[in-house]
Parts: sequence; structure tokens; C-alpha cells
Amino acid sequence: MDLSGLAHDADRPALSEYLSGLDQEILEQMEAVSRQVVDLSDGKGATSLNTVVTRKMYNTDIESFEDQLDDLCRSIWVFVNFPDVFDDARSFHTARRYREHGKLYSAFEVADDVPREVTADEIDLDDLSERIRAALDLKAKTSATAIDLLETKTHPPSVMVAIRHGGALSSIQDHRDDGLRTTLYFRPANEAILIYTPSLRRLEVCATGYTVREKTSRTFAEAVLGQDLSKKPLAQWNYSLERFKKSFFLPLPDFDDVEILSAAVTEIEMRPGNWKRRVLLQVTADDDIEDFAERYMTTALAAARVSGFSRIKVVTTYRPRGAKDAKSETLALWVNSINASNVQNARDPNLRDLGTRLLAHWGVMEEQRLLRPEETSRHFESLLFLYDYPEDEVEGRILKAAGVDINRMQSAKLIARKGRQQIVLVEDDDDVIEAELETDERPADLSVTGEFGEDLGTVSASDHTVYLIDRVYLAEVVLDALRAELGARSASTETDHIASFGAVEIGEQRMPVYLVRSLASHPRPELLDLEFRRRHVGGPGLVLATGDTKIPYLGSYAVVQLRKVVTCGDEGLVLEPEALEQAWRLGQSLVTASDAPMIIRHDHSFSTLQVPGQPPFNVFGEKQAIMFERLIEASRSGVPDVRTGTLMQGMVSKSPMLLFSSTAWKEVKDHYLTQARPKSWRLGPASPDVI
Repeated sequence: MDLSGLAHDADRPALSEYLSGLDQEILEQMEAVSRQVVDLSDGKGATSLNTVVTRKMYNTDIESFEDQLDDLCRSIWVFVNFPDVFDDARSFHTARRYREHGKLYSAFEVADDVPREVTADEIDLDDLSERIRAALDLKAKTSATAIDLLETKTHPPSVMVAIRHGGALSSIQDHRDDGLRTTLYFRPANEAILIYTPSLRRLEVCATGYTVREKTSRTFAEAVLGQDLSKKPLAQWNYSLERFKKSFFLPLPDFDDVEILSAAVTEIEMRPGNWKRRVLLQVTADDDIEDFAERYMTTALAAARVSGFSRIKVVTTYRPRGAKDAKSETLALWVNSINASNVQNARDPNLRDLGTRLLAHWGVMEEQRLLRPEETSRHFESLLFLYDYPEDEVEGRILKAAGVDINRMQSAKLIARKGRQQIVLVEDDDDVIEAELETDERPADLSVTGEFGEDLGTVSASDHTVYLIDRVYLAEVVLDALRAELGARSASTETDHIASFGAVEIGEQRMPVYLVRSLASHPRPELLDLEFRRRHVGGPGLVLATGDTKIPYLGSYAVVQLRKVVTCGDEGLVLEPEALEQAWRLGQSLVTASDAPMIIRHDHSFSTLQVPGQPPFNVFGEKQAIMFERLIEASRSGVPDVRTGTLMQGMVSKSPMLLFSSTAWKEVKDHYLTQARPKSWRLGPASPDVI
């Protein structure tokens, strides 16, 4: 950015005046950079910067760094003079914040036979970068930097690798000196941060997508650690506290190498209604925590039985078998609801192994099994159903009816069990009433109790289990599969309902392609139509709808139901290119074929208006359709102008404007209808003869 117009000794008012003259988008980019600089000048950020500077810079540069006035000046100095070091410090600081928790974070356990000692200097960064670029199917160049992390109070020595690559092409608008606007294109940096701790055999990775985290971790394990993933794949464990909703009793396992003498829950934590609220009960290993909880925490315990616990601590005593005079030892394990545990923090591999086996035996810990490529294809119909489902929570009976393999989706962590319904609607003597679901004697059933306590039988517990859909991870899986089939360079989620594949070759043309979910059930489909009308500058394109829909196009984009052009099974996912091109051509013919105004009725609430010279306009509403039918009839009669009173006859609204939202009205007025005179309207865009 050119700052030559600003004097070096400019005071605060002059700086403020200079910045106020810049475009908003430019200021947003400047603000993002400023936040990064400030972030590395305060608290742990400054510590992160100091750590990386001492590891990456020479003594003379370190002295200049230390000579700066304060932490903020030091951060600015590094940003200006050593941008690569600044980026490494920012990556390290990000990794520190997400190392213990966070949605951008994953941790894997590597095989026992991999090298224990790995340093930054031993890593072939060029080879690793190229392998990760190929694994992620990236077109842009990928770079990597590595740094050794010294031992801290909470973490053993480790090595950090930051993988950086350009993201999807973006742009901002800026004013030129002549007053016109110009487009500045750039690629925002994406990165994945890996931290390998040899003593724990633990590989941690921070990145915005789970697919990126999984693929970069696999590549690092193969390229740097030499692990044969075909024989010993990376293991990622997931933790669940669901089993404690029923009981705190822990059955003792029978291990060959270790005798488990006792196991007891000694601490339970609940967050009733709000994460800021905390209810904690701690007892000794000799106490019955269930008895104490029932006596002193009845209400909170009942709530936790439904919503779940936030943290559980277990104390186990054990003794090695076969060792004479072996003393009993104690192992304390905790698991919390954000999918974290201390089991992997034990430096003794034997204790880590014992803790893992204990949590797995109690059903608290299980290995996450990602969908393999052939499984993605086999389950693609189910993935589309989940992706298109309008709500984030779905009942078991709905998943069963759709043919979804609930257990496999759970093990892949695409859905997670949230709880079960408490109140349902049932038929009783030809009337629909509310009934309560209660635990039955048989675990697979639930008792149905009427509003007066009457017994209404039993229902399947699994049918009324509620599952939470992991929208972010599910979108990654679906978009990545479709991106590969479309041959698109990238795929990104833009809004809750719209995902973009950028420009894609369809037949002999390149056009923008989008994926839209929940089109049929969208509460305001007209907003989606308006959104795509605003995207017309990209030229005609294609919208893939994940569900059934009667809408043939959005703006100038032809809509095709994805299920009609995709086949899936054990042999892989196939997106039929001929069917895709044919669907696009058919949609475009509808867009351009009309040489006379018409309105096509799809049902009582949805129609499509076609006006020559204008892209089709989706009409959502009976009154809007009637109004346009009157205008079309007048246009065909040769007397195009219709008085407002005649046009709005039988409607509560007194003006066409009141039938549309303010945003939709801007799209309609002077394009699809025009105010010919103060009290009359005509169909089509404004023309010179309109006064």
C-alpha cells in the first residue's frame, strides 16, 4: 500500500484523516494485519514472539529486537523487517491457543516404532511441502517452515511445522487517483500447523478443516516419521461421557499384564443451562459419588442425566501382574465434554496404554474412523440427506427412514448423540395429545406416559434419540467429493445454504457452479433467488440442489437436482458430465427461450415470471402471481398500462411495492414492472416513452 502521501512525523489527527480517505475494504485488510501485530505484543502473544525470535534470528538481529521500546514496538519491528519470522510466531501462538481445545484442533497417536527424536533441521521441508500440496490437490505453491520448541511446564520438547499455501482467489475494491474504482486481486494465506512431540508420540495439528488436518497429519507421518500407514494408521481417539448419564459404576476389566484393584468416579462437573455456570462435586475414592449426588445435587444431577456432564474424573488403583512384592499404584484420569482427556499427556508409554485401555473398556473412549473414499461413495445418499436436512438436530426415526447408517455416521463423527426427546405427540382415542417419554425396564424401549399418568405403551428408544449434525465436517466431506468429480480447483462454504466451486468446465464452457442445500424447505426462497441475481456478473452458471425442488433456476443460474446427475456405489462416486451439460443447456433454454411475457405456475405459492430481455424472476406468493398475470394480460391486449386500483383489486395492499420486501422491490421495479404514470403500471423495464 502506498503511504507516500503521509508525512513521517504526522500526528494522530493527520493519520486519522489519511485513513478516513481509504476504501472500507482496504481498511478491513489493514485492521486484520493490525490485530495480528497487537496480538503478538500482549501476554502470551509476546512470549510466543520472543520464543520464535530467539530460535530463528541471529544474535545481532536479536539485539536490535530487544532494543525496541516495548512489546508493541518489537512486534511491529519484526513484522516490518522479518515477515517470515513474524508468520512463524503467529503460527506458534495460534497453535498454543488451540493445543488443548478448539474446533480447529485434532490430535493423533503415531505408531510405537517411529523415531523418537525429530528436530526441525532434520525435516526436508521442500519434500514435505510438495507431498502435502499433492495430498490436498492444491494448485498454488505450498511452503513450510519448522522450529524446535523447548520444554515448558505443560509440554515436553517438540517440533512445530507450519504449512502455508494460497487460498481461493479473492479481491478488494480500491479507488484510483482518477476517482474510478479498480479491483485488486490477492490470495489469502491458509495454513496448517503441526506439532510433533516425540516423547508422547503425539501429533497435533491446527487447521480450519478436518480434511486438511487429517491429510496433512498422514503426510507428515509418512514423509517425516516414516510410518507405514497401510499397516499402522494414525489413531485419533474421541471421548464421550454419555455412559455416565445412566450410572457412575465402573466394571473392573481383566487385563493380562495389570490387575485393576479398584476404579471410582471421584469428581463430576456440570454446566447447567450455561457454560459460565459450574456445579462441581468432589469425593474420595472410598465414597459413593452417586449417593452423594442424589442427596445433595438432586436437581442438577437430574438435569445432567439429560444434557450431560462437562467433566468426569476417575481414580484407579492397579498392580502389575507377575512382579513380586509389587505395590499398588494410582492412576487418575479425567475426560471433559470438549473431547479432551489427560490420558495422552502421561510421559510413561505404559501409563498411556493402560489409561487408553481403561477408557476404551468403559466405553468412554473410541477411535474415530474417517470415511474412506469408497465409503464416501457408498454412503453419499445419506451424506446428501444430512447435508440437505434443514435442522442441525435430527431424530433417530428420521435417519432410519432415510436409510442412514447411524452407527457409521457416529463413528466418523459426522453426527453425535445429543440426548433423547422428553415430550412427544401421540394419538389417544382419535385425539392427538402430549405424552412424556420415560425410561423403561428394557434399555431398548421408552415408556409413554399420558398427561394424567396413564400408561400408553412403549416406543423404541433409538427412534427418539436426538443426533446433532456436525455441519462443518459434513460440508468438508460432501464438498471435497464433489470438487474432485467436477474437477474444480477449490470448494468453499459461503453461507449457511450456499457453497461455491468457482469456475468449472461444463462441456466446452467454463462457468460458476454452486451447491445449494435445503432449497425446497428454505423459509425465504426469494432471498436465495435475489442472492443469485446479484451474482449475475459471473455470467450464466449452474446451481446444484442437494434435495428435491421445483425451482428451475435462481436468477440466471439453471438449477439441477444433484441426485439426477450423480451415481454412487462401491465403485466410486461418478458425476455424469453429459447429464450435467444437458441439464445446464436445458435450464439456459428456459432462461433465454421466451419471446413473449408469461408466468409459469408451479404451485399455489411459487411461480416463474418470464419477460423478454430479462432473466427469469421467481415469484413467491399468490398475490404477486395474480398481479403479474394481470399485467401480462394487459400487455397482450395492446393496452399495457393498468391503473393501480385495477391492478390491486381484491388485495389488502394498495400498491405493488407493498407485496415485496425492500430488497426484492429494487430488483422488480423498472425491470419487471414500471410505473407508467403516477397511478398506472405496465409490464417490463422502463422505456423512453414512459413519463
